[in-house]
This record gives sequence, structure tokens and C-alpha cells, in this order.
Amino acid sequence: PEKDNKITDRKKQYPLGEIMYTFRENISISEFEEFVSKFPFAPIQQTPAWSRLKSNWRSFFCGVYRSGEKEGGETLAGVSLILVRKILPFFSYAYCPRGPVLDFSNRELVETFKKGIEEFCKKHGIYAVTIDPPIVVGKITPELPGENFLDSFDIEKGKIGFDNLIFAGFSHCGFEKELHSTLQPRYNAVIPLKKADGSSLSFEELKKNFKTKIRKYFANFQSLRGLYYERVEATPENISEFCEILRNTEKRQKISLRGEDYFALIGKCFSDDAFFGFERCDVEVYISTLEKRLEKEPENSEKIGEQLTEAKKILDEKGKTISLAALLTVYPPNKEGEKMAEYLYAGSDLSVFPSFNATLCGLGDQCKFCIDRGIDYLDLGGVSGTLDDGLYEFKKHFSPIIIEYAGEFELKIKKFRYAFMKRGMPAMKRVYKNIIKLFGK
Repeated sequence: PEKDNKITDRKKQYPLGEIMYTFRENISISEFEEFVSKFPFAPIQQTPAWSRLKSNWRSFFCGVYRSGEKEGGETLAGVSLILVRKILPFFSYAYCPRGPVLDFSNRELVETFKKGIEEFCKKHGIYAVTIDPPIVVGKITPELPGENFLDSFDIEKGKIGFDNLIFAGFSHCGFEKELHSTLQPRYNAVIPLKKADGSSLSFEELKKNFKTKIRKYFANFQSLRGLYYERVEATPENISEFCEILRNTEKRQKISLRGEDYFALIGKCFSDDAFFGFERCDVEVYISTLEKRLEKEPENSEKIGEQLTEAKKILDEKGKTISLAALLTVYPPNKEGEKMAEYLYAGSDLSVFPSFNATLCGLGDQCKFCIDRGIDYLDLGGVSGTLDDGLYEFKKHFSPIIIEYAGEFELKIKKFRYAFMKRGMPAMKRVYKNIIKLFGK
């Protein structure tokens, strides 16, 4: 849905004590957005923008209302963006990305959501629903050489929320550690951007807690090499350049990332909250630095001379300004409570000045912009739960908190269809692949 709607006011009431909870299938988008804007740690995946990004799914904006004698009226107590997709005729699947958004420590509220979503699925012929609640059940806090920073991840409350989901009837899908074994990462590296008491923090204070190995990149390293960060709008030209840099990363790491249409859609859906940027290099500034060093350091003339020759060659071939890295961060939807931005994509062109570590420099600049906007945390995205993959090796330089989400939960609505999709479909796919191998297409 692109605008406020009340097509269906389907509701189910569940009297629990003095308070009455009501689940509604369709609530207005404006009401949904207002609730999310005031909810701590509100995820970008639970927004109308995300529903527009996932246009190949059908979107439903659901809510749970609270009312009672002491409440003085009806108030919205929780929301959930539910994405529904038809996989086969009579086989529809529902997914709640990084949601729902509600207080999971409130057992009655969780039970009402479960009963409501169950009725919702039965109505729409959905055989199962997967939710991925933003519940943190564990964390690893680094030993910091500098001042302690903000850490408002409540593990005990998260464990209560976990128990409440199980009590309500959801099935937990397991504590997976592999990065790509779940739809959303279970382990995320998060940089705190405020002091322990929640007061503002300067980048100079922040970088004191970075690993010693990378601190040099945030002194005069960038200015001497002509490096600077530029935020850009999501124009076709900028998106094309962004994707061209990402393709270098795809080839180097043998992975597959999104195409230009997808990134253009991110820019359209999230508008000013989508932070596209490039770490660029003014080659003439770098050449000037090398020429000055050549005069001052005759003992290093051979090495500096080689660097100068390379820089002049790049200037002739690529011009004065070149882009070394591309980064995308999306700002959080909430304006109240703890705010956490999400660092979604990054890529670099290591064919030019690989020693500059442009992605590293760009990430430092992303931190600066987030600090300026009063954001509490920057989520660097997922890492393996075993903490031994390349992503963790890169992200650990920023001394992040490693938070562990509870993971995925399922609700089986139509058990025969669920069993068929879990066991029958994979078997059918294997048979089909074997037939193709034997007889060709």
C-alpha cells in the first residue's frame, strides 16, 4: 500500500485481565510510521519504505491495540510489517523482517500478536509465517582503551522476550552461527556513537577506542593523500558509478551483489535517509604531497619516486578525481529512543591506490555523519557467530559490540503444506536437477 488505508478492519479481541488487546490486520500507514518513529531501536525493515523496496511481496501493516479502564482509551501497543508471497498455487508464505516491533517482555501483548497473526494467516491461506524479532539475547563487549561508551542492549529483557515467544506458541528455528543460514544476520557488529551516559561524543573521542592499527587513517593520512568523503544523491549517474565499484568487489570476493535497479529503488524508497557516498581521491593533492616528501626525504627517493610515477600515470589515465570506495548507510526510522543506523553495502576498487584503505576511511566518515545526526549506534552488519570470518576481521578494528539476536521463529499454520514445502519441494528440486543433467533442457 502506498497510502493510508483501512480496507480491512479485521480485529480479534483477547481479554487478558483488566487490559484488552486487539489485533488489526490493516492499520493506517501514518499511524504505523508514528509508532515506529517513537520506538527504540526501530529497524529499517519495519517501515513503509522497506515494503516498497520489497515490491515483489504483498505488504500488510498490522497492529496490536491496548485498551482498558485505566488506559483512558485505545492506544497502539505494537506493529508489524508482514510480507506475503505466493510460492505455488495454494502455497503462500509470510515473513516479518526484523519484527514485530513491540515490547516482547509483555507476555499478554506477545500472545495477542501470536493469536492475531495466526488468524491473519488462516484468512489468507498462508501455510507458515517466519518472524525475526529484534531481540538481543547475547553480546560480546570489547575491552576499550579509552572511555566506556553507550551500551543499552538489555540481555535479560531479551531472554524474557524469547521465553514469551515460546510460551505463546512460536517455534524457535535454532541458534545458527553461520552468517547466511538465516534471512537476517544473527550476529551484528555495532559501533556505539555516544558516551556511557548517553551524552554526545566527538569523532576524536570515538577513534581512541579503535584498534591502534587503523587510527593512523583518521589523522592527517587522508588530507596528505587527497582523500575526502562525498555524500551524493541517488541519481542514475551516481548509482551507475556506485555499482561499478561494487562490481570490483564482486569479482575480487567471488560474490553476487545487487544491481543498479535495486540501489536506485533504495534511493527512491528511503529518500534522504539513504546515505550514498564515495571516498574520493584528488590525485593532484597526492602528487603535491609526494613532491614535497621527495625534497625532504632524499634517503627515500627511490620509493617515493616510484609512487610519484604511479600517481602521475593514474592522473593521465583517470583524471584529477577518482572514486576509490562506495558506501551505503540507511538512517533509522525512529526519532526517539535509541537510534541505530544500518551500514548496508560497501565496495572498493583496489586497482588504484590499494594501500589507501579507502573503505576504512569512508567508514570513519560515515561515523562522523552519524554522530552529527545524533545517532546512538552504527550497525556494521552481520558477522559469523564463530568470529573467524573476513567480515569480522575487518569490522573488529572499530572495537564494536557484537550483539546476538534471538534468530528466527516459525508459526506453522497448515502443517501438511508446511511439511511438503520443507521436505517435498527440496526433493523435487533434486530430482529435476538430476533429470536436467541426464537429458538436458
